[in-house]
Amino acid sequence: TSKVEFIQAFFNAKSDHSYALPGNESKDQWDMIQVIVDLIDSAKYSVDLVAYDLQNMRVGSALAAAKRRGCRVRVITDIIHREHAPRFNIPMWDTLRNAGIISFDDAGTIYWPDGRIEALPKKLSNSGANLHHKFAVIDKLSADPDDYYVWTGTMNLTYTGNWNTNATLLIKDSGIADAYFEEFEQMWGSNTAIPDPKKARFHKDKKNVSNNLHYVNDIKVEVYFSPMDRDKTKPSISERVTYLIDNYCKHDARFIAFAISPNIAISEALLRRSARGEIRLF
Repeated sequence: TSKVEFIQAFFNAKSDHSYALPGNESKDQWDMIQVIVDLIDSAKYSVDLVAYDLQNMRVGSALAAAKRRGCRVRVITDIIHREHAPRFNIPMWDTLRNAGIISFDDAGTIYWPDGRIEALPKKLSNSGANLHHKFAVIDKLSADPDDYYVWTGTMNLTYTGNWNTNATLLIKDSGIADAYFEEFEQMWGSNTAIPDPKKARFHKDKKNVSNNLHYVNDIKVEVYFSPMDRDKTKPSISERVTYLIDNYCKHDARFIAFAISPNIAISEALLRRSARGEIRLF
């Protein structure tokens, strides 16, 4: 396991530091694209990136540079956004292709460096059902678990993502890196540099990762990936969060989301408990 473990949170909006513990002030008003660029630039062995929408050329240039200095670089995207807004996306795919990087999408399409686009006779099930991941696993090819990093969060790797209000995490923990890497490889369909569409699993075909419970030093961390699988054997993220609200929340809940639907279980639990005066809701 990692000898050094930590979680760093980055925000691009201004924070009120008066709420922070001494020495634990948040990293606010941050250039969060630079965080992942620096991480990719630090890679010595491998970069595995999955992005709902990949447009930002600072990231694309970092991926190309990593490939050219000998790292294995693998990229997964959502097919809808791969084909979206060509004036933004064409430079990205040209940059990756010219660097020799293979990319893959949730339809099972392989985009080869020589310009070939190899599509399945029939797209993978639920193709284009918003592969909403944004995470990167760094240096899992290394034999030393202390080299592993995970980058993840709410920010899409677009030109506007760094300006919209977002939060990202940089995690140094080999167990959590293993979970994210396992999630990546079941979508990639292989453990090599070349994806295998016949074995690739996306959306409801994905299985649960081997370990959902981790500790970063003494901090308990639970890692889940959506959506539910077809057999409904994966832990339900909605059920887990609702259970925590109903059974663990004692004083207040601070909830932030891009959109809040009033008729889902999480929202109903928050509204129910706050309406009864049991917790304060922010």
